Amino acid sequence: MPDPDAVAIPALAGAALAQGITFLYGQAAELLRVRREEKVAHRVIFPVPEAFEPLHSAVRPDLAVLADRERDLQMLLQIAEPFMARPAADLDGTDESLRACFGYIRNVLEDVYGTRFTFEGEPRPLRRVHQTVRDVRGPTTGMKIRGATANTASDVVQRVETVHETGELTGIDIDFEARQSAQTPRHDQAHESSLGAD
Repeated sequence: MPDPDAVAIPALAGAALAQGITFLYGQAAELLRVRREEKVAHRVIFPVPEAFEPLHSAVRPDLAVLADRERDLQMLLQIAEPFMARPAADLDGTDESLRACFGYIRNVLEDVYGTRFTFEGEPRPLRRVHQTVRDVRGPTTGMKIRGATANTASDVVQRVETVHETGELTGIDIDFEARQSAQTPRHDQAHESSLGAD
């Protein structure tokens, strides 16, 4: 996993902290449910709390990435449970272990969804992805960015042994047009959505 200082969520307080960790924990738990029940993942627009910058397009989890990061999510949710059990008033947004734990959860979510979950006003550094694949037999993408702008900064390093005839290797897949779509509704505006089809 990345260095904790590189992925830690910002020091938050009050409603922003409670909203932020509840959202990250809930999305991680939902992804594990989709994985466990072998649901078919659809492209969805789900509400993000006011603590986050809005998403600019619908997202769909990459099930291959989810399968690869499943154990990480399971471990991280276990670590996060004591924080989730505390009353909101007892949460300390400067707690380094809390910030690192939910930073790692966010990191996995961003890998699975191929988009970033950024808190309002949070400066995000250059995002680096190091991908190692033995055999590429189908479409393989190092990073997907939706709603990119001219200021989007990313760096992808891919190490591959064999690209087969059916394989397709892409470093960064950027969708500039997604930013023109309607903004994701907030909690008080959105209808309920589900990742998995019944």
